[in-house]
Amino acid sequence: MSKAYGESAALFRPLMVAGIIILAFGIICIWIGTSVISLKEEGDGFKIIGTRFLVGAAVSIGLGFLAKYFTLISYILRQLLQKRKPEEDKYSGWHRP
Repeated sequence: MSKAYGESAALFRPLMVAGIIILAFGIICIWIGTSVISLKEEGDGFKIIGTRFLVGAAVSIGLGFLAKYFTLISYILRQLLQKRKPEEDKYSGWHRP
């Protein structure tokens, strides 16, 4: 395992744990906004905060997976973005009639 891969894989667990904690706060805020609070204005505020927590959790978990599989993703992108030679370049200039 290379040093760069080890460092990027080491970020996976903290980002995943942070994402799970933020996800739990988001779900609790949405639950409070929908069922616990009876006032509509305050409940809407909790729903907005909860959805922001959910977006933050998705970003954190996404960054964790991106950090873990960075070498694989960069390899696949290099393979996809690599220019392929046209059919006529296979013969290095010689064309048969």
